[in-house]
Formats: sequence, C-alpha cells, structure tokens
Amino acid sequence: MKKFYRSRHWLGSRRLTLLAAVLLFLVGLLVLGAKPEDLKPSEGGLRLAGKFLKAAVQPAFDYEAGDLPAAAPPFWEKVGHSLVLTLRYALVAMSMALFGGLVLGVLGSRSWWPVVNVSSPSGLVLLWILRSVRIVIRALATLARSVHELLWALLFITAVGTSPLAAVLAIALPYGGTLAKVFSELLDEQDAGAANVMRAGGAGSSAAFLIGVGVRAFPDLITYVLYRLECAVRSSAILGFMGIPTLGYHIATAYEDGHLREIWTYLYVLLIAVLVVDQWGALVRRRLSRPGPAREAGHVDDPVAELRRKRPRSLVLRASLVLAFGAVVVGWTTESRWQSELPAGQRQANLERFMREAIPHPVREADNDWGKLGPWLKERICPEGAVALHRTFHIGTIAILFAGCAALLAVPFAARSLATRNILEVPGGRERVRGLRAGIGCVLRAGALVMRSIPEYIIAFLLLQVLGPTIWPLVIALALHNGGILLRLGSEVIDNRSSRAAEVLVAQGATRSGIFTGSLLPESFNRFLLLLFYRWETCIREATVLGMLGVLSLGSLIDDANTRLFYDDMLLYVLLGALLVFAGDVVSDLLRLRLKGGLVRKGAVHLF
Repeated sequence: MKKFYRSRHWLGSRRLTLLAAVLLFLVGLLVLGAKPEDLKPSEGGLRLAGKFLKAAVQPAFDYEAGDLPAAAPPFWEKVGHSLVLTLRYALVAMSMALFGGLVLGVLGSRSWWPVVNVSSPSGLVLLWILRSVRIVIRALATLARSVHELLWALLFITAVGTSPLAAVLAIALPYGGTLAKVFSELLDEQDAGAANVMRAGGAGSSAAFLIGVGVRAFPDLITYVLYRLECAVRSSAILGFMGIPTLGYHIATAYEDGHLREIWTYLYVLLIAVLVVDQWGALVRRRLSRPGPAREAGHVDDPVAELRRKRPRSLVLRASLVLAFGAVVVGWTTESRWQSELPAGQRQANLERFMREAIPHPVREADNDWGKLGPWLKERICPEGAVALHRTFHIGTIAILFAGCAALLAVPFAARSLATRNILEVPGGRERVRGLRAGIGCVLRAGALVMRSIPEYIIAFLLLQVLGPTIWPLVIALALHNGGILLRLGSEVIDNRSSRAAEVLVAQGATRSGIFTGSLLPESFNRFLLLLFYRWETCIREATVLGMLGVLSLGSLIDDANTRLFYDDMLLYVLLGALLVFAGDVVSDLLRLRLKGGLVRKGAVHLF
C-alpha cells in the first residue's frame, strides 16, 4: 500500500508534468517534420510582407478603389456599421453563454456536490448517480466548446442560411461550454475550508457553497468573463470570413481586392475595441481585488443594517453593471431581423436537406442500414483522417507549449502587482521597480494585447504567403496569438492572488524573480495548468480551422468536404476534432486532481 501511494505521488508530481510537456514538444516536431530551414522566407514572400507592414503606417481614411458605385456608403460609415455589428453580436452571444456557462459550471464542479459517505450501499448508489450526472453535464459543456465558432457558423449557415442568429449561436455555444469548464475548475481550485466550517455549523449546502466558495472565486470568475467578452469581440469579427458583415468580412474583401491599407484600418478599429474592453476589465478587476476603504468605521455593536450602510462602495462597479446590462438589452432589441432573409419554407427545406445529407452516404443509400457505417468510417479515417487528426494534435500541442513557455517567462515582468514601486503593495521591500522595469512591463502588456487582438487566421494567412505552405505559419500564428492570451491571464492570476508567503518574502527583501519562483509560481501552478489546458483545447480548434488555409489537417478535409457538398464527411471530421478536445478535458481533469493531492477521506469520498 505504501508503494502504491508513493507511485501515485510520482505520477501526480509537477516534475513529471513538465517532462511530459518537453517530450510532447520534441515528438511533435519530429512527427510534423518541422525543419529550421523552412523558416527562411521566399523572395516574393518578403516583398508581400514588406508591402503589408508598410501599409500599417499608412492606414486608409477613404476607399482605395476609385470606381465605386454611387450607392456605396461613406467609408467611415461602413467601418462604424461593421464595428457596431461586431460589438452587438459579441454582447448578445456573451449574455447567452454566461447564463449557460454559469448553470453548467456550478453543476459541473466538484465543490457543488456533497461529500458522500460510502460505508453503506445507499451511499455507493448515491455516489454513482451523482458522478453520472456530473459526467453528463461536463460532456455537454465539452461537446459545445469542442467545435470552433467558425465551424459552428459553417454548420448553421449551411443548414439554415446566413443570419445574425447563426452568428450569435456560433459564438454562444462554444463560449458557454468554455465558461462552464473554467467556472467549474475555478470553483474547485478554491479552498473549501470555509464552506466545510459553515456546513459543520448547520448552514445549508447552497449557502455554504455560495459564501464559502463562490465569494472567494468571484474575482477570478469576473476576470474570466471580461476576458471572454474581449474574445467574443474578436470572434465576432472573425465570423466575417463566413459571410457575416462584421469587421472580418471587410478585412477578407479588402485582402481579396489587394487593398492592404484598408485592412489595417479595420485591424486598428478592432484593436481599439479590444483595448477599450481590456482597460475596462482591468479597472473592474482592480476594484474587485482591492476595494476602497469603508465609508465609516464600523463598531462591534453596530446592527447589520448599519454595517451595510458603512460598507465600501464603488461607483465604477455599479456603473459597469448598469452599462453592461444596458448594452445587452440594446444589443437584443436593436436587431430588426435575427433569422435569415430566406422564406421560412426555404429555411425548413434547407435544414431538412442538411440533416438528411449529414447521414453517411452508404447508410442513406441503403435505407438507413447502419451496418454500412463501418466500411464508410474505415475508408474516411484510414489513413487520411487519422493522419490529419494526428497532425492537428501536434500542431496545437507544439503551439501551446511555445506560447506557455514564453508567457511563463514574461509573467513576472508583466504582472502589475510585481511592476509597482511597492511590490504586492507591501512597503519596506528592498527592491524598487525602476522606470526601465516598469517600461518593460508596459511593453509586454501592449505586445500581448496586439498579439491577441489580431485574429490568428490573418496572421497565418500572411505567414503562409511569406514562408510557403509549411507547418511553421500555423504554429507561429497560434503561438503568437495564444502567447498574448496566456500572458494576460497568467498576469491576472498573480494580480488576483493574495499570498502571505509572498508578502513575507517582500518584507524580507526578496527580489521580484525570487518572489515569483519561490512563492507565487508554486502556489499558482494548478491555475497556470488549468489555463494551459484550456488554451490547448482552443489551439486544437484553431489548428482545425487554420487547416482551411491549405495545410494538411482536419480543417483542410472539412473545407474540401464542404466545397464538394459532402456534409456527412464534413460532420465526421468536425467530430474527430471534438474527440481531441474530449480527451484533453479528461486528462486535464485527472491531472489537476492528482496535482491537488487527491480527494480521499476515510469513510467518505468527494465526487470525481
């Protein structure tokens, strides 16, 4: 028994986790045949890159084309309209995703479910039932987020036609699933000691969970919601590549027409929109993590009503809540027609045709004889589907490991709590952050904002023109984009953490690097791992979509099937990508459980 526990501890060690990451990275490079010489750009690619970068300092303030029809709207009116649509669809989609993510996230967390006594048969039955319910809930959330929003949009548009509702649902479904996963894991990462004390004192399970777990996790939950809103703005813009008239639609048409200056105008507008959301989120997070002083000093004998009157209040938080609610209401009510402009009968016929043709061809031709499914699957998966699946996995894995390593090195310099004059706001530390170090932090945060604001689809497309159809454009585009996201989220993990050990190190004169590696990093390791697995899932979805640019992966097979109107093949390859995300979710869940030391107590077990 002692040997078993020692082995279990070794399997759950952080050392083995890092070793596995290094091995996956090296194996991926070998499998994909990624050669350093492929990073050398061609002469024509360099010229194109030069023109594109030159256009960055000369964005268009009017149409580049001179032969416009008389009915064409003014340039800035078109830019403003596409920006409004981008923000509207993002807000409406996030309102739907937040509701679904909150419900599924709470029900999918271990901390919501009670500790079950397994010393009796009825306890074992109850444990089995609760585990089954949680598994079903997590499976629903995983299925929703396992398909990229562009693929959801492709499916909806193919089924019922282009419409605002298709755009909103394409964002809301994967975002709701992602919120559910992250919410449940953020709740599980909280110390449940306070909730257990409340339960032991007679409090109800719901009250103990809400106060003992939910309140502690609230800043992290809000942080992630605001981050997802920023992502929703970017995703709403990218949906333009599927025909939705957001910023991405005009970026795509400008690229086809060779109007590089117009592309940068739309990119700068998107960057400004993301920057506004980012700064608003940073302001809200600061108010949540470091509230102001109470209006008046409280006394021990004050009644509850008097204490509530004296409590700290934030005008920023109240105004933000009203603004967010009003923006969502406006977003829902200002759209005149959510459905496609096609007649209802045509939409119904298109949906029935899509559902019919989504059934595998041999099964459909044999009057729904599902015995024909096996040979059809074997023909599609072996070897082409298996090779594409394998390549998609390694593209996403290499990219996220690149991004995670770079972000981890940059977090100590980019976290605001480590880049202030008084580190962690603890006076008396020996190290002072000089202007150069503070400037490095600002540059890193600005660079991360730019990297995560420009859609990876655009980055990969440009790099493919420069480097040619190798694997590197996809890996670099995903690494840059996700590195910016991980740097932001990792910095916020540090900024939101309250660590007595780190404060003691500051008071003793430790350096910023020593504080990070000696206290903050070990304490936040599980949280960093959670974010890395979450972004790995996103990398898998994005690697699938980027395959539509021509590099062999699941995306290239999906694009080919859609072009030939083979909806059964298209759906199969979409589901193959979803299987990768399912596998990653299971591994993430089990690994975090082992790193946390297990959840076993004598006579009782927590819900797995």
